[in-house]
Amino acid sequence: MITELLEKVEHEWRDELSQAGIRIRPPLYGLKIGDRSSMNRKINILIFNHREKHPTLILKIAHTEEQKALLIRVYEVLRDLARHEALASAIPLPLGLCELQKKLVAVERSLAGVSLFALLLRREHIRPSWVQHDFRLACDFLYDLERATLVGSVPFHDAANVYNKLAQLDNSYGPINWPKGYKERLSEIANAYQSLRLRQCARHGDFWAGNLLISPQGLGVVDWEGYAHPDLIFHDIFFFMTTYALFYPWRGWNECPTELAFKLGFLEKNWLSEMIKDTLILFFQRWEIPPWAIYLLLTLFLIEMTLPSAIANDPRYPPQYSKWFGLFQTFMQGKSLLLDD
Repeated sequence: MITELLEKVEHEWRDELSQAGIRIRPPLYGLKIGDRSSMNRKINILIFNHREKHPTLILKIAHTEEQKALLIRVYEVLRDLARHEALASAIPLPLGLCELQKKLVAVERSLAGVSLFALLLRREHIRPSWVQHDFRLACDFLYDLERATLVGSVPFHDAANVYNKLAQLDNSYGPINWPKGYKERLSEIANAYQSLRLRQCARHGDFWAGNLLISPQGLGVVDWEGYAHPDLIFHDIFFFMTTYALFYPWRGWNECPTELAFKLGFLEKNWLSEMIKDTLILFFQRWEIPPWAIYLLLTLFLIEMTLPSAIANDPRYPPQYSKWFGLFQTFMQGKSLLLDD
């Protein structure tokens, strides 16, 4: 099938691609990518021009009707987002859909760059200046996404909603041994800030280092299958910061246990935890949401990711409820740096 696709790109689609600003220089070659689990859902093929190291196109191929429906939905999402100038260069540009051998093929411009996850694994982005640069790129993109997709706002969580979330946790994992006064403290924060409103906009849904591409031109964001609209502003920034702390090489080339990495990122004072705190405070400052309210939102985010329904918010497979529950337990047993302000 790769041979047939290469033929179509080189001959049948060449003029249309040229009109879209995509240069085709044969002979082309294709590279199938993805791990075994993702290959069972869809096939991705990178298309390279002759003697070029970076792919020009990515072809996404769906087999089942469910896969096809998802591919069409993501294609339409990208096409809609590409209309916004601030986002167009940071997302895979959708170029076309076609049928081939009863399969659906989506053609996208491939984004340049190296995944931030790979840079962390290679210990290339571990100094404060680099981390600050990564955080700024991520926040700037989320600002642009919010501005392009904002539809309104909803009231902040009150004590009743907080207790409902805690009750859901008890039903799923409980009864939980809650720290003394923990529920009451969350309720007090919720009541203190219930007049605040949270903006509703689009959510990428899987905004972590593996889906962020760093290049001299800036940031590229891939894998939009978890996209949701409208949703609340805070999910993507919390997901990014949490997973960044989990994958940061705290111990150099030695593995750092998941819950310890989370603790180092959010509960213990060090330069990176302080940078995470400061970035969150600055991010929410635009909507006049203070640190204690951010703490409550982060708590609710961790609870959301812990509940069985979290698969809708965490598109990765298999579901990782138990890992997130471990993070939440670590968080509620410690003192967040956000409470220092």
